[in-house]
Amino acid sequence: MEKTTIVCAVTGSDSSLRAASQAAALAEERNATLVLVFAVDMNFLDGMAVELSGRVAAEALHQVGETILEDAARPALSRGVTAKKVLRDGPLLDVVKEVVRQEKASLLVIGHEPRSFFEKVVFKRESVEDHLQELKAETGVEVMVV
Repeated sequence: MEKTTIVCAVTGSDSSLRAASQAAALAEERNATLVLVFAVDMNFLDGMAVELSGRVAAEALHQVGETILEDAARPALSRGVTAKKVLRDGPLLDVVKEVVRQEKASLLVIGHEPRSFFEKVVFKRESVEDHLQELKAETGVEVMVV
């Protein structure tokens, strides 16, 4: 029997860290492979008045991503589950879909991160939850929101 794979998207928020903990518990319970994924998306700088060197900002976000992946892997390690850590450049949804396909995952775990009215208006970005049906349809996997 082929070992199943669980992919968990992490952002460093409390919600995503709770999702990583739940994904670790599921991986232990199902004897599954756990893959934690963090996306470095430089698009958030578009339109900002602050001038930053793209290379410097990308390097800083990669370092932040590595730290977040290490934090997200702690619950897995405490359960004896080895977590593969994946850090990729690109929009979160695109990166998650790509990793789910590449890893042949059977489950995607994401944290519920409610956005404030201010965040919705100023940043004009939707949450991952707004794309659940898209994620399910395009990846063919079960999506669990923690």
